[in-house]
Amino acid sequence: MKIFIAQHPAEAHIVCGLLRQQSIPCEVRGETLFSVRGEIPFDESSSPYVWLLNLSFIIQSEAIVRDYLHPINGNEPEWRCEHCGEQNEPQFGLCWNCGSENN
Repeated sequence: MKIFIAQHPAEAHIVCGLLRQQSIPCEVRGETLFSVRGEIPFDESSSPYVWLLNLSFIIQSEAIVRDYLHPINGNEPEWRCEHCGEQNEPQFGLCWNCGSENN
């Protein structure tokens, strides 16, 4: 199932990588058409996309794609590392100072 249509191959690989980090089986398809852009009509049918290989992951995949498309808006508070006390920005899941996970 097509889960994400990208603007360019690199974006398709970024989203595919985000899904794979969560052990979601997927692959990038349609990236070879990107190289002939201008010679063929370039629309959603010829854009690179991420193909979900197992439909049981659809809800989790849609949430990851939604988070990619609408990243943290900066209104979330910074968090303090429980291990070393360092202040960290909200988009980071690991402390930049000691590498401890945000709980």
